[in-house]
Amino acid sequence: MNPQLFKISASAEYSFSIKHDVVSYFYNQLHYHPEVELVYIIRGTGSRFIGDSVNSFTADELVLIGSNVPHLFRNDDDYYNDLPGLKAESVTLHFLPEIFGAAFLNIPENKPISELLEKAQYGITIHGHTKEKVRQQMEQLGFAEKSERIILLLQLLNTIAAAPDNQTIAHFSRNRVLNKSDESRLNRIYQYTLNNYNHEITLKEIASIVYMVPHSFCRYFRQRTKKRYSQFLLEVRVSQACKLLSETDYSVAVVCYESGFKNFSNFNRHFKAIIGKSPLEYRKSYRSL
Repeated sequence: MNPQLFKISASAEYSFSIKHDVVSYFYNQLHYHPEVELVYIIRGTGSRFIGDSVNSFTADELVLIGSNVPHLFRNDDDYYNDLPGLKAESVTLHFLPEIFGAAFLNIPENKPISELLEKAQYGITIHGHTKEKVRQQMEQLGFAEKSERIILLLQLLNTIAAAPDNQTIAHFSRNRVLNKSDESRLNRIYQYTLNNYNHEITLKEIASIVYMVPHSFCRYFRQRTKKRYSQFLLEVRVSQACKLLSETDYSVAVVCYESGFKNFSNFNRHFKAIIGKSPLEYRKSYRSL
């Protein structure tokens, strides 16, 4: 499975695309494209990779991803088993950053939008009333024609830019275009980790997936992702723990072991370091929403 430079379908009639997809599972390969992407998840759960960050995703999420930022949304395993009624559904908007022209974005009134597109290199999650307003604007955009499309797109971006509670996702901007070898290797690493996070994964084991020795693998992974593989694996496991804490009634101890942690005290320590609160605090805060 080779990730790739993803080519968004172009149209002579429109300068950008918006589409509504209902599929068995989302496209599950690490990929990038020059278009900025705004995606609203209507149905579906799984893990998302944006830049150097890994998190779980659920329905009713809205994410803005910058130009050429590597990303993927991988659904949970059940979505690959063709279960009746289990579908992934999304509305996705793609547009090139230069759609408005550099001169237009550089006028003072458009500074917030210009800054938003720069910030999108880290990925942005959109929350609360802003999310609902943008969702409605995306729906309007899907039915708009001619110049109304451009006007609505500007209004949509302005809505996001003005929101006080947007959150960046990645720690580092990763809009460097990857070569095919990097893409293929990283995709195999990500997929293997997602399939085996609840078991012990040794450096020798994960390095062998991309035909490297452990020392070379560690250097390679850190150069490409700006983090150690051990940290990446911790983030995957904590992301899965968050999903179990929010979606099941499993005890914290069961969540610990189901997520791949072998030591309860280590689980609590790593969870709090990454999430900012203990597993119990996370569950309580999630259920109080």
